[in-house]
Amino acid sequence: MSEPHSRVGSISRQHAASSAHSVLAPAYERRLIRVAYGIEFNQDQLPEGWGVNEHLDSLLSRYPNVEKISNSEYRNHRQRVIFDIQETRDKSVFRGWLETPELHVIYNGHARHGRGPCFGRITESAVHTEDWGEGTNRATTGAFRIGYPFIGIAVSEIEEHGYTAHLLKESEGVPEADDCHPELRPHRAALRPRTPDELHPGLARHLRGHQTGDRYLAYRSGGSWKVVHHAGWQNTVSTPNDWGATNVQCRVFCHFGCSTFRHNFPIVRRIAQWRREGNERYAYWTSDLAYAVTTSRWVASIVTYNVENAFASWQPSLDYAVTHTNRGVRAEGYSYRVI
Repeated sequence: MSEPHSRVGSISRQHAASSAHSVLAPAYERRLIRVAYGIEFNQDQLPEGWGVNEHLDSLLSRYPNVEKISNSEYRNHRQRVIFDIQETRDKSVFRGWLETPELHVIYNGHARHGRGPCFGRITESAVHTEDWGEGTNRATTGAFRIGYPFIGIAVSEIEEHGYTAHLLKESEGVPEADDCHPELRPHRAALRPRTPDELHPGLARHLRGHQTGDRYLAYRSGGSWKVVHHAGWQNTVSTPNDWGATNVQCRVFCHFGCSTFRHNFPIVRRIAQWRREGNERYAYWTSDLAYAVTTSRWVASIVTYNVENAFASWQPSLDYAVTHTNRGVRAEGYSYRVI
């Protein structure tokens, strides 16, 4: 998948580092924003008026320097940047965007308790679906894994969503602390083997690779059973749909699920070592349970940033987006932040 960076001017085109103007008009940098929506908190579930383009369009009267030039394109004359915005609910498209240089990629959706982005569709008559797990079509729906190898999650969550879960069996032993999500680590000593029916009646039908007599490591927390899921970020059951099997080359990655700084930041930045390098590999997360309109606020902040920065570092506009988005979040009474 290729979406080349481009420079737009009236007559001449300059190299990426140039701040020169063409003969008749200044050159404009073209920046590509790509938004992927998950199985929840997608366009169908946003409050009225809070779609990315709807929200941005509602602000244009306040920003005379921003011009809408098509259904998906906006020109900021002060920045000298043209923004091209596209959206998807397809996991394969999302993965392709991650692998494309210079893209600004955003995921807006359910964080799956730390397992990673998750794609698909649910309806009132089809709430139970494999899209909550590996996907009904694994290429386009289901999990894209960016998690710790092992994550503890309430057993009731499996029954609630009706997907096939890959749980840790007694025969596999207690996992190493470093492989466990931080919320699971304190419970390692309390892990006990239990049969599926001891955990939840009928659970066995939802378990990947279950054999008669298998028991699963579980612990009590908050008055209910939690079970240990195989999750991970590389060499997972979802490969190639995981971070480790993806050649991530996008310039910006925003993971706007819930509590993604705690869940996924350590995987991407510390373990997978996808780290900032100059004007590349920016990443942003949420500090707690997040609101579904985070992405709309973020994109509007990027597009309406009214300081010239074409063909320059994206850092100032991204810093502004963090500040402006968080200000809006606080104004609505939410305590989480984009970080």
